[in-house]
Amino acid sequence: MHFRHATGALLILVASVLPGLGQSRPTPTRATYGIAGSVRDDSDQHSMESIRVDLKQSTGTPINTTFTRGNGEFEFYGIPNGDYIIEIIARDYEPYRETVTIENSVRRGLVIFLSRPMAVVSGTSNGSISAHELSVPHKAHDEYEKGLNLVYSKSDYKGAIVQFQRAIKDFPNFYEAYAQEGSAYTFLGEMGPAEEAMRKSIALSSNQYSEALFLLAGLLNNTKRFPEAENLSRQGVALEASSWHGHFEMARALTALKQPEEAEKSAKQARDLKPDNPAVYLILANIHIQLRDYAALLKDLDTYLKLSPNGPEADQARKTREELQAVMQQAKDQAPANEQDQSRSKTQNQSKPDTQDQERSNTQGRSKSDEQKQSQSNDQDSPLLPPLPPPQPEP
Repeated sequence: MHFRHATGALLILVASVLPGLGQSRPTPTRATYGIAGSVRDDSDQHSMESIRVDLKQSTGTPINTTFTRGNGEFEFYGIPNGDYIIEIIARDYEPYRETVTIENSVRRGLVIFLSRPMAVVSGTSNGSISAHELSVPHKAHDEYEKGLNLVYSKSDYKGAIVQFQRAIKDFPNFYEAYAQEGSAYTFLGEMGPAEEAMRKSIALSSNQYSEALFLLAGLLNNTKRFPEAENLSRQGVALEASSWHGHFEMARALTALKQPEEAEKSAKQARDLKPDNPAVYLILANIHIQLRDYAALLKDLDTYLKLSPNGPEADQARKTREELQAVMQQAKDQAPANEQDQSRSKTQNQSKPDTQDQERSNTQGRSKSDEQKQSQSNDQDSPLLPPLPPPQPEP
């Protein structure tokens, strides 16, 4: 997906300098940077999820390995200056190798297009090219690719829209181009044209293009149209159950609709599919606030802050964590007093004369009714902690 969230992965460089003991001067810290990019299919440019990406030294020595997220993106952190090799070996695709140089800055916007060998292209397996993909003219394909490069390499969303519209003009059924046009409009904050383009993509694909469904579900979540966002997310997940983004958007919608039990199931599926995405833990935190599951909430906040310590919602997450600890400590402090009160009440009840049995019997029905009303009132009470800000599209 190309609909990123403010709680999405950031390139965070953290350096700490501790005073040296018994040293006349501190040891200088070696500067490190990062590499960020995305992986796409060369035939139709769809984002490729769960693709292994290896980072190696120029000598071929392995350094690190990661996997692409639902929007095809990947990152490596803590990389000093030098030459490195990005290597991808994916089933049904040609091996990919590229040398990347780090020189005093983070390398962003690396777009990798994986190509299928001819044996796979001409086959009839799941990896074969569809009739729709084969029908895209070369000119339209090139214009579409230029648009993607403008989005990911230069963040030139207006220029990308021009390229996508050219591709659509040359191939009116190019529903992938409509979806990416809508995504580019979203980055510009133009929600009307964005929604129109995404709906056109869905219509042209006969509701079979999951990426457009997830993009539109995200837009609807951000504009508070949660019932439709839930419906579109379900349609997309039925097509692509392995996409964390579909489960994520469904969890967002269900959370806003105050269906925390079902939302928790979707959020956990998104977490299991993409455990290093901080946005997932932000949604889980809001769900556990609704459920008043404060032990789980504390884990959510800790994981979120570990993954995104300087993210846009980090300050609010820390504030919520502090409030949560205060609530949990208060409950812990009250526990002994409550036990003493219960023990004292039990003793007093045992020492009362039997003449009170009739009174208790007369009031039994009323007490039961009062308890039911109190239980209903408690169920309707607001959670003790306010919700965290929902993930928003990254400008």
